[in-house]
Amino acid sequence: MPLDKVWFWSEGGTGKAKLGIINAASTEPLDGYKYYHDLFLKYGVLSATRIPIDVNHTSAAHDQNVVRLIKQQTGFFFGGGDQYRVVQTFLSSNGVPSPAVVAIKEMFAKGAVVAGTSAGTTCQTGRIMVRSGMSWEALRYGAHDGYNPSHSNYLVYHPYGGIGMLDKFVLDSHFSQRGREGRMIALLAETVDKPLGSPFGIGIDENTALVITHAGTDIINGKIIGEHGVTFFDLSSAHYDKAQNYFSIRNVYLHYLTHGDNIGLQKLNITFSASKRPMNGHEVYTHSLNSSDIFDGDRHSHGRKPEFVRVATSVFDATLDRTTYGETYEKNPAFKVFLSATGREAGGWVERKSDFHTDITSYKNLYVEIHAKGN
Repeated sequence: MPLDKVWFWSEGGTGKAKLGIINAASTEPLDGYKYYHDLFLKYGVLSATRIPIDVNHTSAAHDQNVVRLIKQQTGFFFGGGDQYRVVQTFLSSNGVPSPAVVAIKEMFAKGAVVAGTSAGTTCQTGRIMVRSGMSWEALRYGAHDGYNPSHSNYLVYHPYGGIGMLDKFVLDSHFSQRGREGRMIALLAETVDKPLGSPFGIGIDENTALVITHAGTDIINGKIIGEHGVTFFDLSSAHYDKAQNYFSIRNVYLHYLTHGDNIGLQKLNITFSASKRPMNGHEVYTHSLNSSDIFDGDRHSHGRKPEFVRVATSVFDATLDRTTYGETYEKNPAFKVFLSATGREAGGWVERKSDFHTDITSYKNLYVEIHAKGN
């Protein structure tokens, strides 16, 4: 199964780790537990114990026997499914943490690992939590704090946030593969003024992990491991023009980091892997690429990089162009996404492989604007 993870890394190790498996996001918590149980035992944990909290057993989050079980673990893993089930199970309706959440945070403070995949990643945020939606619909219809089954592709978020393991950042998963860049930009722009809003977001690709150390300190750090990458969004200086008929924003900055790269999450200072070299002066192509379906993800990629990553990377790897654009496939309106690698110390780094699509590429400070086409 595709894994996109956020890990808060600390102590434990092969033959020592006692892992609490939390499968509250799943519609089949027991089946999911068995899968994760066997997987983690295969990779050497001492024990993999089910923490029996899910939407069918919400009272367990307040059960002192369960709290004691939590305090016997050296790490916790949140499985995939629907992140809203996790907050329904672990938090009150207005976001107050249950004794189970308090216990997990207490163990984390003592050195326990907290990790999650898919919905188990997204729910870790201490900021607003994305629930659903597609990029074009997010740009066209905005962000909503309640789900409407008549509009299943609308951008929906939970205003009281996730379980609060990572502050500052809104989190999302399956990221580039599902073309969620527009969704994240719209979500951050539309909710930054909310009590739990933030101008900063993180999108984690499939088969990729963001390993976080020193959480809660000024030296908090993220390291990327895995097959694809992690996108970091900075809208702290963005201008979101609400006077326009359709979504319009400028001064958005993105970083896309891949295996071996590090980022200081306090100030977003980046260190690229020693295996990579700057593209500047060593570009392979003449012109950058563009797209007629910029948020396509990898649905039609046929072995190529996901569409937004493909186009964005190309502006760092072309000798003659430092700007390009992509458009949404959907119309009424079509949105145009302008990308530039010309400002604020923008740069691309690469570990060359056989071709453009297998090269391991990263970049920092990609400038982004989005406007309805014709505006």
